[in-house]
Amino acid sequence: MILLREQEQLIAIKLEATYGTDAVPVGAQAVMVQDITVNALEGDNPARNNFVGFQGNQGTIRLNTWCSIDFAIELSGSGEVDEAPYYDAIYKISGHGQLITEDEDVAYSIVSEDLDSATIYYMVGEHKHTLRGVRGTLTLETGTKQIPRWRFRGAGLYTPPAYVDGGLAGVDFSTVLKPLPWTKETASVSLHGVTLNAATFTFEQGQPPEYLALTGQEEIELPTRSSTVNVKFREDELSVANWFEISRAGTTGALAMQHGVNVTHAGRILEFAAPNVDVSNVTRGFEQGIAMLTLTCSIIPTAKNTDYSFTHR
Repeated sequence: MILLREQEQLIAIKLEATYGTDAVPVGAQAVMVQDITVNALEGDNPARNNFVGFQGNQGTIRLNTWCSIDFAIELSGSGEVDEAPYYDAIYKISGHGQLITEDEDVAYSIVSEDLDSATIYYMVGEHKHTLRGVRGTLTLETGTKQIPRWRFRGAGLYTPPAYVDGGLAGVDFSTVLKPLPWTKETASVSLHGVTLNAATFTFEQGQPPEYLALTGQEEIELPTRSSTVNVKFREDELSVANWFEISRAGTTGALAMQHGVNVTHAGRILEFAAPNVDVSNVTRGFEQGIAMLTLTCSIIPTAKNTDYSFTHR
């Protein structure tokens, strides 16, 4: 009897030339992920509820089938300022365009048309699930007590699972860089021009994938976006910033986060910027006996696709 082990899970991603057509990822396109959840058989499956003169189930009819996938990947750069991280396919299938400036940086910004898609092979030992036409949304999770990482939540078109003798060959993670910790030496956060002594910073793209099933079309779309940031930091004097009044007044301003701050971090730096952000909510809590504020911020675009951008350098 075959034994499928949790630690033998593996994911490989490759961008598709044609939407929904298997791009055939190979071992070289494997990404090192954690906290994987794959629902390989999603869909609408309504019950038949006819009156037939007696009690009991009448079964269901499967109308359509798709897949969902959720995983996290450590935030690490390529080691080169103008080279994208090895997992940058997840940026592109989350509705971001890429611009590489030689010897400077790799920048990502929102796009609304001609979205990229990918094929993901999800392996459990020698069992392969193929998710085609995958698109999704990102969350950036950072903090002083956690390893910085991206979380990807996506959906894809269904393909029957298959057995692959020997599994996915050619996987090599030896060149993957370790992530920088998120500390006072490596990270900074500012909001409305105020530098925060932050404990956590979480960005939610807020663009969930939707499975669209029509008579002439089957596709994963990203139809809506509502991006937010949550930041928790040590409460300072009201003279520095009265966040309660800023929230009440609906004042907007810029937000910036940088992970990796000097030349020794080159090739592993991430800069996140949102030019127009309000403070939707303010809550106070206490950690280790110290007052901490948590701000929930809405990212408000002033024109199409101006919500935010992020850059590797």
